[in-house]
Amino acid sequence: MYIALAVIIVLIFLVIIIYNTMLSKKNKMLKSYSSLDVMLKKRYDLIPNIVEAVKGYKEYEANTLKQIISLRSKADDCKNIEDINNLNSKYMDFMSDIDLLSENYPDLKASENFMHLQRVLNEVEEQISAARRTYNAHVESYNTYISLFPLNIIAFLFGFRKYKFFEMSQEEKDTKVSVGNFDDKEEN
Repeated sequence: MYIALAVIIVLIFLVIIIYNTMLSKKNKMLKSYSSLDVMLKKRYDLIPNIVEAVKGYKEYEANTLKQIISLRSKADDCKNIEDINNLNSKYMDFMSDIDLLSENYPDLKASENFMHLQRVLNEVEEQISAARRTYNAHVESYNTYISLFPLNIIAFLFGFRKYKFFEMSQEEKDTKVSVGNFDDKEEN
């Protein structure tokens, strides 16, 4: 009787430990998702500044302005990783257009404001890349943990589900987007 009671108590403690570990991994993943989301919104907030720098060099078509407004509003509406992946693909297309424009207007490349915005955008892109790697690492850790036997039974019982990775679209993989190839060094 005492042995059975001891086994039950040990099993309860194991379930509690496993549950808490799953919850901890899930929270780390959600926190990294939040960081990624912040970086992506920061990227979309830079778009109007880039457009303002470019406006003086080219008369904008109504369609381009609509794209900018659409990208910014959609960034606020992203609710899950699929939405972010789709918006990210559209963003990369838009930035390709901006990059082509900067190549066609050499004075634009020389603009101090535009060069500053390019550096800031490059920094944000690096931060997004780091946030993407962190998020995906946490997703992998969490998904692996809840998939292991017998942990998968406990995960199922408590409603833990797998999450998707943040993936680059095929267009992003195929397209090299550069917003400037400057060898500037920040002066302090």
